Amino acid sequence: ELPDGTRIYNALQLAYGPETMTQVLEHSSNVGAMYVVDRLGQKAFYDGVLRFGFGKPTGIDLPGENDGIVNLPGSPGWSLTTFYTNAFGQGIAVTPLQLVTAVSAVANGGLLMRPYLVQEIRDGNRTTVTQPQVVRRVIQETTAKQLTAMLVDVMDTTYHNTFGIPGYAVAAKTGTAQIPSPSGGYESGPASTIASVIGFGPAEDPQFTVLVKIDRPQESPWGERAAGPAFREVFQGLFLLYGIPPSRPQELAQ
Repeated sequence: ELPDGTRIYNALQLAYGPETMTQVLEHSSNVGAMYVVDRLGQKAFYDGVLRFGFGKPTGIDLPGENDGIVNLPGSPGWSLTTFYTNAFGQGIAVTPLQLVTAVSAVANGGLLMRPYLVQEIRDGNRTTVTQPQVVRRVIQETTAKQLTAMLVDVMDTTYHNTFGIPGYAVAAKTGTAQIPSPSGGYESGPASTIASVIGFGPAEDPQFTVLVKIDRPQESPWGERAAGPAFREVFQGLFLLYGIPPSRPQELAQ
């Protein structure tokens, strides 16, 4: 029960009992995420959300980029309930580009980069090359390495049989988001979620961040089942295309 009397249940918490932070990720534990923000406090939590670039455009070289939605304490859309539900992503709206950019900051050792599409512009004999630009450091490098190891463990422990990539260590996390209803609250019934998987690899030397997002999946509402197989196929194709050797060759021999 939250301080304002709102009750949020997580059946997984009842099933698994006490959890480590890695297990919170493995089980997608809402209660575990709320515990974290309760320890952090409002200021530290929202400072982190904004530091990762949520709530404002990334600055990519395209017009019409959306801000997303992050309601901060004191704004009309914020309450103590949304503080705790924001912990596991509910009530925050992010664009796919914002999500990829934020997760890539973990892959980059804690550095948030400005995304771009145009690598270079050629005008006659003159060529202008786009240089990677660091926006800011969002977490320390040691923290990024620890979080990467946790996400690799999530992949190996929870998702290995569903969409693991044999021979490679990949850091990944699933997402299953409810779709807001025009009449308030969230849609219910089949095909009422946004299923996703996002991750980067190879974990020891990240080269790619991949997001697979499926709106209103028909066969399963869960990110693991709906988006996982496509996530695996994309990564397998990338590793093959770029000739990246496996770091776990023993898995290929099994």
